[in-house]
Formats: sequence, C-alpha cells, structure tokens
Amino acid sequence: MSGGQLHYRLIQFFPKPLREEGKNIGVIAYNGRWAGFRGIGMQEGSPRPNLAGYATIAGETPDIWVFGEWIEWFKALCRESEGNADMINAELDALPEQSPQFAATPGGVARLDGEKPETVLEEIFGELVGEPRHRGKPKFREQVRDALIKAELWFLPEFEEAVEVTLQTERPEAEVFALDYFLEGQRRAGFKAIRFKGARRDALDARVNDAIHAFSVSQESGFLDRDRCIVLCDGPCESRQRHEDRLLAVATLIDVTREDAHRRLTALGS
Repeated sequence: MSGGQLHYRLIQFFPKPLREEGKNIGVIAYNGRWAGFRGIGMQEGSPRPNLAGYATIAGETPDIWVFGEWIEWFKALCRESEGNADMINAELDALPEQSPQFAATPGGVARLDGEKPETVLEEIFGELVGEPRHRGKPKFREQVRDALIKAELWFLPEFEEAVEVTLQTERPEAEVFALDYFLEGQRRAGFKAIRFKGARRDALDARVNDAIHAFSVSQESGFLDRDRCIVLCDGPCESRQRHEDRLLAVATLIDVTREDAHRRLTALGS
C-alpha cells in the first residue's frame, strides 16, 4: 500500500436496520503504517467524546452511551492494527455480526500530498460526516437532555429518569412524589423539569406546585438538601418571573438554554 495514499471507510449507524438508510457517524482511515478514527463528538484534547450530537441521529435508541463504547472500540482497533489493512477490513466487514445497527462502507482512497494522515482524516470527516445540527429550534426536553449529557450525569450508573419517591414522615401517611431525574448515592440530587415559555397557565401552576411540594418534603425529611434540589428550566419570561421567588425558596434553577448550563450540572456529579 502506498504511503502517499490514505484508505478510508465510513462508519454508519442504522436506527432501524433493513428499513432505513445508514447515517454517517465516523471515518476510519489507514495507510499500512498508521490508522486513525474520527467520529461525531470527538474533541481534540478531551479524552471523552461529547455524545450530545448522537441524540439527533439515534432514532429510538435510548442509550446514547453505547456510541461512546463504539468510539473506544474503533480507537482500539486503530491502535492494535498499526495500520494493517487486512486486520482493519476483516474487523469492519464483521461489524454487522456484532451489531446490526453498525456497518462500514466499502470505502475510498485519498491522496496525502505531503499532508499528515491526521489532517487528511479530519478533512474527510468534515466533508462526509460533520457534526450534526438541530433541525430548527430544539424542543425543551431535548435541551434538558443535551445539558445532562454534556454534563455527563446521564451516563452515571446512579442516574435515573422518571423516579417515584416514597418517604415516611411525621404525617400519618407516606409522602409520594415523582422526580423527572434522580441521582442516587452520596451525591444524591433530585430534578424537576419545568418549561415556562408557551406553557398553559393552569398546567404550569400545577407543575410548579408539584415541584415545590416534592422539594419541600424532601428537605423536611432530610432526603435532599436544598442545594441538591434542581429545577431545570428555560430562560426568563413573564411566567417564570411569576413563579421564580417561590421556586428559589426550595430549589436551584438552572436554565438549560444557556451555553454554560452543563458546567453547573457537572458540579452536581463531582
């Protein structure tokens, strides 16, 4: 194999095998002496990929962390093969046997023309894959999920979605309430997601009252500290101003539409 050429194969994901076309999620390239992989969410200088982009292509696949495992698998293949074409192609041809949702295209060839193979790989990725973009304005639940994914709370084994909590208090009957998200263990935290913009007044009032009740009972019983009661919400608006003071009395508000939302959430898991 000529060192002046870089062979590559596209990695594709099939949300519904046999029913939908594959979506390009990465590129693996090799030239006989070197191999490299570039996938969606991989960031230079960061050991962990940002998996939020996979939410837009995963379809009904619920566990986005699976893409992180596959990224590590492709990177390991590059390291272990040391650019050996036979080994790489054999593994990629067998991909559908490991998971019917993943496959590799027959591939192509790019000229290096004096460039480093890493540079050419990045160019191929940019041309054939690229980072996914939201179609229009993302919905509130998508923004909540993206913030939790970027903060890497979503991938913690102690993190759960839609949890019912039962607490025995001084009252005769147990208190039962729901949390949209819950972080168990020593870093215990409870989350309620509240969309203010565009919400019907009666529905919003009920949602706010439910959050205040859940967090008040949690704090009175010692189940949650106030700074571990989190309301995930959207930006400032008239309806938020109407409820903000009441919510701030029992919880911390984090605006998931802000670019730095994930940084505030990351602190909860550390």
